[in-house]
Amino acid sequence: MIQTESTHTSIACRGKYQLCDLDVPGTWLQRAASNCYSCLDPSRNVCKNPSRLTYNQYLVGLKPGAAQANLLSLKAFLMAQDLRRSRMVLWVDDPAAVYTNETAAFFDTFAEHITIKRFDYQQEIRGTLWEGDPFFRNGSYVRSFMPMAGAWSDVVRILLLHKYGDFWMDNDVVLYTDVTHLLDISHQFVMRWMNLHVMRMQPGSELTHRVMRLATLLPLDHPRFQQEVMDKHCKPAGYMTAHPMYKGTDIYNTCLHRVLLRVNNTGPPGAVLYDLPLGWWDHDWAGCFNTRKAINDSDWRRVAGSFLAMHNRYPKEPDLGDAQPPSPLRRVIKIVDDFFALCASTDCMPVAGMPLLAYEGIRDAPRKHDAA
Repeated sequence: MIQTESTHTSIACRGKYQLCDLDVPGTWLQRAASNCYSCLDPSRNVCKNPSRLTYNQYLVGLKPGAAQANLLSLKAFLMAQDLRRSRMVLWVDDPAAVYTNETAAFFDTFAEHITIKRFDYQQEIRGTLWEGDPFFRNGSYVRSFMPMAGAWSDVVRILLLHKYGDFWMDNDVVLYTDVTHLLDISHQFVMRWMNLHVMRMQPGSELTHRVMRLATLLPLDHPRFQQEVMDKHCKPAGYMTAHPMYKGTDIYNTCLHRVLLRVNNTGPPGAVLYDLPLGWWDHDWAGCFNTRKAINDSDWRRVAGSFLAMHNRYPKEPDLGDAQPPSPLRRVIKIVDDFFALCASTDCMPVAGMPLLAYEGIRDAPRKHDAA
């Protein structure tokens, strides 16, 4: 498996292997698929006894007029993941903001695989060390310091992974391929360089307790926030704000997990945080391929066949790109739309999951009744 950033150099950074070398993530995934033993529990054969994995997302509400864009990630989940061992929990402040006239049929049809749950901060912190913490004990108070919804969701994912695990993915992430086996055998991980749109942690592990404890040392209401939080903890760990508009409130993304990787990141597997190359899950931020720029067929097959996911910021950034040949995002949307035009129920959903590329051209393929 990979090595911790704090102690070793990942294989992706050695020798000829570079972040955007498309053979690396695909080959690495193939090697993971041949492993039947969990890095967290080597005594368990995950091929014979696979885990039931929870994929978590948080969504404040549907972007007006763009409900289908919000469903893109969920539809790709249904198409690409092994539904026998995975389920999606969509956490929302108000279910009525997501379960609308436009989306009700979808959520009703696939309720077996996607569950909408109300996120109640005060309920979720019960029994955790945040319950009595001067800063974190009041969700409304915490949220009042955060002008950006993204900063609040960084707090949400820490809490949900501590309580429930296993996998976190933002609502603008599209998985290109099935990662259930990878999650089942892997260490707990975040993305290197540090966007936490994808994370994996074992619920209630020593690591998630480390995360919760460290967060209490980084309160946004600290009277000496710059000196005691930024200068003492964040900047020495390489903190750089994601954008000035966050005004330091992004520390639970770009500071906290950097500190976890670098400080006392030792012990048994359940206590250690590993990192994976950001580019494997997000070819945009790594500068490998632009989701909205033209991509030829050959490069597209290499991208979708090797990277593990697309992080597309859609519908927050609604421009899909008008380039020809179509951009990766336009290609993904067409694949998903074409499949769901043919399959609108669980009866035709491939429960074992298939790579998104396997569905390309499905609507144009000749069918038996056409030939007749």
